[in-house]
Amino acid sequence: MKKTVLLGAAFSVSILSGCMSTGEDSVNLANMDFNTLSCEQIDKAFKDYKSNVDSADNLSSLVGVVSSSAASAANSAKSTAMTAYYTAKEAAQPAIKAKGCKIYI
Repeated sequence: MKKTVLLGAAFSVSILSGCMSTGEDSVNLANMDFNTLSCEQIDKAFKDYKSNVDSADNLSSLVGVVSSSAASAANSAKSTAMTAYYTAKEAAQPAIKAKGCKIYI
């Protein structure tokens, strides 16, 4: 039982840190200065972050088979990651609007 809880905790930390990426650097939306990025860079940052979260979410279904507590921890981590996504989205909107970017995040 302790091993499955530990697995769930490690998985949750992976989601939050962005380590579940597919060979790309993890994306930390909280540290980005959207005013200095191009429209393409902003778009890519949000797409990469969302892709990381979605990839981790796909793996969390496998964790649910092992342990319900691990699955609960993974779901909590996804919720936190998506809260960060929506917070960054709000912060990026003025820069997106000012630059006239045609991206939909």
